[in-house]
Amino acid sequence: MSNGNGKNNSSNSFSHAFLPGLILGLIIGAVAGAFLPDFLGGSKIPSSVGNANNASSNTPRDREQVEDPELDAALEEAQRQAEEGAGNAEDVIDDAVEQIEDNLPTDPPSDG
Repeated sequence: MSNGNGKNNSSNSFSHAFLPGLILGLIIGAVAGAFLPDFLGGSKIPSSVGNANNASSNTPRDREQVEDPELDAALEEAQRQAEEGAGNAEDVIDDAVEQIEDNLPTDPPSDG
């Protein structure tokens, strides 16, 4: 004899088998994730690269930018050309929109 419908039994087996396995798997995974990298990774102390008495280590890292007049002029010219190109593109788009609007039919389409 059956104790009820099959849906209740499948839900019951789900909660009795899958959920405890999921919880146990999460716990084991968290523990393994916390400890295994320490065992497998070796030393966490980074080894020094090069000589610690480098002359370059005495120089400041935040240096002021040296201005190059040729580079500044080239950047200004590129910016001017970009702005001019954007203005030209805007004019072309406006002309195309006006042409499309002029060519639209003024009469509504007929139903027949």
